[in-house]
Amino acid sequence: MPRIKVDSISLNYELSGSGPVVVFINGLTMDLNGWLFQVAPFAKRYTLLRYDCRGQGASDKPDGPYSQKMHAEDLAGLMDVLGIEKAHVAGLSNGGMIAQHFALLYPERLGALVLTDTSSHVKPLLRLTIESWIKAAEAGGSALRYVVALPWLFSESFTEKNLEKLLAMRETNIINNPVRTLVNLSRASAAHDLKDWVSGIKAPTLIISGEEDILIPPKYARELREKIKGSTLVILKDCGHAPPIEKPDEFNEIAIEFLKRHDGLLKSAE
Repeated sequence: MPRIKVDSISLNYELSGSGPVVVFINGLTMDLNGWLFQVAPFAKRYTLLRYDCRGQGASDKPDGPYSQKMHAEDLAGLMDVLGIEKAHVAGLSNGGMIAQHFALLYPERLGALVLTDTSSHVKPLLRLTIESWIKAAEAGGSALRYVVALPWLFSESFTEKNLEKLLAMRETNIINNPVRTLVNLSRASAAHDLKDWVSGIKAPTLIISGEEDILIPPKYARELREKIKGSTLVILKDCGHAPPIEKPDEFNEIAIEFLKRHDGLLKSAE
């Protein structure tokens, strides 16, 4: 996968398909391979831009501190270098937080928005959870952090069916998330707070939440629905914190049908 210089850092990215561009922003410790189930369905109509944020995957991992605003600025810089004027943007969890910042900072560069299992701000329980992951990483490295975080990320049924696979992913996750950068990413996430500004998002917005998400429960999605005027909320049954992985067929169908209705917003950018 190629890397490209964006200001002072190099970001790992991949382009697939053809047509209007959809950008996919990773969750906290994901890399761009976390969107593999989206590639083939979306590529029939769209160009997918998947990338690793600073601190993630094969992208540079500079010293912190990081912020969600910084990540949004990185995305704008990546689009500049790749010659992408405007795009739909889809973000999962922490990636949805970054997507909100992008929507507010660069509304002229955004078509439609898909926010999945994310929030406008971090409430005390979620902040304590993120802090516990930081403490686990500092005490026992990324391996301990992975084991501590895993029960929060998927529904019970998905975890039971895929436990061996999820545990096997641990080694890759450890390699991709050295403690220093994991802490930088986590602190940026814990500091996220757009509750007083998210109502300024004017782009057509689809909000998706897993009914069994215990990390960022559906109440966060309902709050986003109330704050973002005209937004659409879909709650997926029997699904935890990662619908693109747990329920890819449902996620893809819902997201593609929504984005199709707003492709006209990108016509000037083709």
